[in-house]
Amino acid sequence: MSIDPARRDVYMSSPRETKDISSNLCWWKIGLGVSLAGIAALTVVLIVVSLSAFQDSSQTDVYPMLFPARLCGSKDSSVLQSLYQLPKYNSCTSSEASCAAVPSEICVEIPKSPINAVVNQTAIIPVKIQVPKPDWDFIEVLWHHTRGTPQDFILKYGLRSCSPKSKPQLWWKRECHLLLEVMPAHRWRMSAMMNAWLIIWNVEVKHAGRYQVTVKSNNMKEACSFVDLKVTEDSKDIRMDGQNRTQKQQ
Repeated sequence: MSIDPARRDVYMSSPRETKDISSNLCWWKIGLGVSLAGIAALTVVLIVVSLSAFQDSSQTDVYPMLFPARLCGSKDSSVLQSLYQLPKYNSCTSSEASCAAVPSEICVEIPKSPINAVVNQTAIIPVKIQVPKPDWDFIEVLWHHTRGTPQDFILKYGLRSCSPKSKPQLWWKRECHLLLEVMPAHRWRMSAMMNAWLIIWNVEVKHAGRYQVTVKSNNMKEACSFVDLKVTEDSKDIRMDGQNRTQKQQ
């Protein structure tokens, strides 16, 4: 068999396959649909995340709120005035009022009797903090509810970067940067006054018990004391309890 030299290097091209236009169009539509569905799902996720972030930022801006201490001595409120005038223990002079292992120069005064509150009303737990040294740079006040649960810690109220030239008689009137950090579990329920009084709105029976207040500073030992809160269903119980205490004192 002889080969024509003129056609020796000539190769036959394979026949071209004809593309199915309708099939390609179908796959293109499917891909476009999947892409649009993915974009829609991603958009929904971004919207949800944005709304959650906005709500969190709104709560952070509005809560927590630090309330002025002048309410504690207000003559317009008999309840606050009575709390202000309650007989107190002093952690510097009474072992019953201190829970610190080592005595501190900071003195914390707490009521001798439990604070009474009624369900669904506002409970206020008063303390009086005395800071003898005038050269402190910061003070932190921490509140705990001693229930033995992970949510014991309620809030931290701090005064930082305080001016050394500002030395008023009342420690919370010092020129400082104020900081109030309330744990998320208590943010809509609890806050503090500028003099570190604890506020509980819409109090419930579960809020009853012992509350511990801890005071820290840069050049003084840590001070610690506690206050008991009694929560009842009816205000009549509080009046009866108050009468019984008066009779015992007499």
